[in-house]
Amino acid sequence: MLLVEVSLTLAFLALMVLILVLSSVISTSNRLQLENAVERQFNDVALALQQNKTSELDMLSNENVRGVGIYNSSGTLVMGWGSVYNMLPVASIAQEAGRSEGATIMNFDSSTETMEYIRFLRVPLPVTSIELLSAGLMGTASMADTSTIMFISFDGSGFIAQQRLVVFVSFVGFICVIALYLFVLKIDRQNRQYKEQMAKQNSLVSLGQAARTLTHEIKNPLSAITIQLALLKRQVKDPELQDELKLMESETQRLISLTNRVSDFLRNPEGQPEQIDLMDLIHQLVPLFAYPVTIAPSSVSQAYILFDPDRLRSVIENILKNGIESCEGRDPQVEVEVVLGRRGMYHVYVRDRGDGIQGDVEKLFDPFYTTKIHGSGIGLAISRQFLRARGGDIKIGPRPGGGTVVELTVAKYSFVQELVVAGPSGGRRRHRRRGESSHS
Repeated sequence: MLLVEVSLTLAFLALMVLILVLSSVISTSNRLQLENAVERQFNDVALALQQNKTSELDMLSNENVRGVGIYNSSGTLVMGWGSVYNMLPVASIAQEAGRSEGATIMNFDSSTETMEYIRFLRVPLPVTSIELLSAGLMGTASMADTSTIMFISFDGSGFIAQQRLVVFVSFVGFICVIALYLFVLKIDRQNRQYKEQMAKQNSLVSLGQAARTLTHEIKNPLSAITIQLALLKRQVKDPELQDELKLMESETQRLISLTNRVSDFLRNPEGQPEQIDLMDLIHQLVPLFAYPVTIAPSSVSQAYILFDPDRLRSVIENILKNGIESCEGRDPQVEVEVVLGRRGMYHVYVRDRGDGIQGDVEKLFDPFYTTKIHGSGIGLAISRQFLRARGGDIKIGPRPGGGTVVELTVAKYSFVQELVVAGPSGGRRRHRRRGESSHS
């Protein structure tokens, strides 16, 4: 299981690295394309100046060129067209470029989206052409001076748009990869849970078949033992032997009760549902226990549900008994609260201050798993079976401050439920019987 998750994680990390590398390669390619375009434009402008073709300069206005400048050796502007600097820091430029003939500096200003290209010319350009003046070029130095530096600024907005698109696509790719990773991880965990549930269900089916056979085979000997014990009790007069026979009878009855509960677990857990007041049942059961059970004042006064009476009594009695037996030698402070929640579901909270839960909570619902010395381990499994058959459930968790909280959920009674369970004729007969009993 861990190996599968690690493999998935490594695979998706590799995919994210691939996206990062691709975005870097595309960004580098776009920058190289921009630099190549600037280089071509520089060569076209230099050629136009050397040949005194100002028509070429007029055409450059449509080729993303923002400005062209020709500077002398001291960095003073000799001739400029468009957006250019009046002075260039020749010392710093020379230090950066090494001041060799043909040395080039290319910078990109992201704030103005402009690529600036500066080159020390191998052959200085004599700027004396009258045609350049007529082309609208401006100059600040002597016209007879020779230029050694050429500057060109190029519009890089297209490059910025491409780079932003690459970043956006990469970001979307990362989000998609992460979402896909989480989705695959979730599917993998769901599949594992499904396999575990299937294995558990298969084991329960096998257990059910074995338990059905065992309970059938055990009931006959237990019936014979019960009859023989009854005969012995009538014949034996010794008080000590009577006590031994009572102990044997008690253990035999415990075995009979266990087989009956296993049969309940294997039979139809829904039973014969009837309209029952849950609060009334709880009030009936509370006085039967050794320690006091408190009913929270926030509980509802009535809670009508559709449930089999015997099965509901078994569920509530088992949960209250577990709370009472959660500790030895002290009051477990068991409290019951019944509230009506969303979607028409009653929530029954049974809280205690016992020793709490030890180990895996889900194992408590496995048939025949128990932490008690004299327990059978079938009570919680049967309770969950009965509740789930009526659309409810049971949860167990720790109580803040120590102890345990058991939450039972069961659907509120509705006439529609009764019609579904008993059918229209059954529902009418049941209401008729309640009406007759109320008048009698």
